[in-house]
Amino acid sequence: YATFANAGVYTKPVFYTKVVDHDGNVVIDYTDPASRQRRVFKETTAWLMMEALRTTVSNGIAWACRLPCGVTTAGKTGTTSSNYDLWFCGMTPYYTASIWMGYDSNMSMSDGTTHKYMWRDIMDQIAVMENQDPAADFERPAGITTISLCQITGKLPIDGCPTLTDYR
Repeated sequence: YATFANAGVYTKPVFYTKVVDHDGNVVIDYTDPASRQRRVFKETTAWLMMEALRTTVSNGIAWACRLPCGVTTAGKTGTTSSNYDLWFCGMTPYYTASIWMGYDSNMSMSDGTTHKYMWRDIMDQIAVMENQDPAADFERPAGITTISLCQITGKLPIDGCPTLTDYR
């Protein structure tokens, strides 16, 4: 999910950023993410996916993940059969984070929203603590245009057809 939020650029994750020896000499340095990055999606593809993930939070099943502080949020929920596992993988313009709830013994998690509230509360506290700007957004790349479509047919609108705006 971080690749979508990073405009289609994958950054190979590392467990640490720097290793030093007992004298303080740097032995391994991963503080430069550019050395671990490569483009895997076009910017336009990544942004369109981010828009879809944003609507999951703004108008969809992940509504409980909206941050009270107002920072833009996008993400995807997930469950396994019988609610044994509950996931939310989400992002803001600042961070990407995932949360999982479940048991090793496949017990049903009857409440399907606790993980969403937990993710929201953690990310909201970070946003407030860091004074993140609620106006920050995922940057829309060049090449994304909008089109007006008929809500009923999904085709170009004719007179009297209620319309919606979509991307292309």
